[in-house]
Amino acid sequence: MKRSLTDAQALWAIEQVKNGKMTQTQVAAHLGASLARINALVNGRTYRHLHGIPRGTRTTNGGRRYGFIETPERRHWNETKFWTRVDRSGGPAACWPWTGGKPDAYGHTAAGRGMTGSANAHVVAFTLAMGLPKAPDWALVLRHLCDNKPCCNPAHLKPGTISENIADRWQAQREGRTGPRPVTDPVPPPPKGWSIVTGDLDELDRLARISEFHARVDSSGGPAACWPWRGEKSRNNFGYGQMAFDGQKVVPAHRIAYVIADGKTLADIKGQNILHKCPEAKHRNDCNNPAHLTLGTQAENIADKLIHGTMPMGELHHMGQRFPDALVARMRERFWRPTGKRPTMTELALEAGTSVTVISRWLKGTSRPEAGGPLGPTG
Repeated sequence: MKRSLTDAQALWAIEQVKNGKMTQTQVAAHLGASLARINALVNGRTYRHLHGIPRGTRTTNGGRRYGFIETPERRHWNETKFWTRVDRSGGPAACWPWTGGKPDAYGHTAAGRGMTGSANAHVVAFTLAMGLPKAPDWALVLRHLCDNKPCCNPAHLKPGTISENIADRWQAQREGRTGPRPVTDPVPPPPKGWSIVTGDLDELDRLARISEFHARVDSSGGPAACWPWRGEKSRNNFGYGQMAFDGQKVVPAHRIAYVIADGKTLADIKGQNILHKCPEAKHRNDCNNPAHLTLGTQAENIADKLIHGTMPMGELHHMGQRFPDALVARMRERFWRPTGKRPTMTELALEAGTSVTVISRWLKGTSRPEAGGPLGPTG
């Protein structure tokens, strides 16, 4: 794996991804770099000079997630999640150590970079507590008045210069101090007080996912229109939108739409199907308007799809894309109407790259009847 990339390689990688010529995974494989390194490069977290970002400037990702702007509810969850990793049990005057790192080292949080532009836990804590949109520029540092590196108490963090920070360290050495010291001159809070967000993470996460669902659905047509899914990269093989919800990593969007509107959970509709009753077929498999959705059985769902022509069959089904209709029809023609020696089912199976059972079903028409070709000696 390459330890670093030249500017020319980095520019090439940015161009390939930005212009849609290659994915980040393909670029990483081509350059022999990790996907994380390419992701950081493309998003401007590294090689900032190639993105026109002045040196010494902190940048965030704008709260973007999967191409969508971070919702206020997700921001609330992110900030709450951060503060759960800060031990505030000692009270407002005590040190608030970061619980996810070493006892005598600065805390680090990757999520903080996206929120504030810095991955240093104490910088993130000060930025969030002050209600700032991003962390102060690198020209400033945050001095620990308590001389305790893991501390994230904003009252113990004072903006200053690098020279002042170095002077603090020399002062501690001259005094022979090796641990935290009491803070007699804490930093005063802003007029509205410290902004420290708390709450139940599970409840906040559900609210965040509901807000993210609505952000990915186009409801601009009004309450009577179909609401198509806007996340083109987050679809399953049947064309349904999908996202994580209620503790499940992959859930079809229309099922989420139904439970949100009905005040239920996914567990309440387990084993049941959600049928689309859209007035038009354009977005029937893509609609997430709860007014167009109803509970039904698997049989009703299949019958409904057959009536409206939305049942993926044959080569339109993701499992059948390996075997086009033309291939199935040709197999039937060669077996039932041979011009010379008839091939055996085993020979046809080896040629097509499938099993003899599948070939038998094709030839008899019990599978892929719509593909064409004869279904018997006289068919």
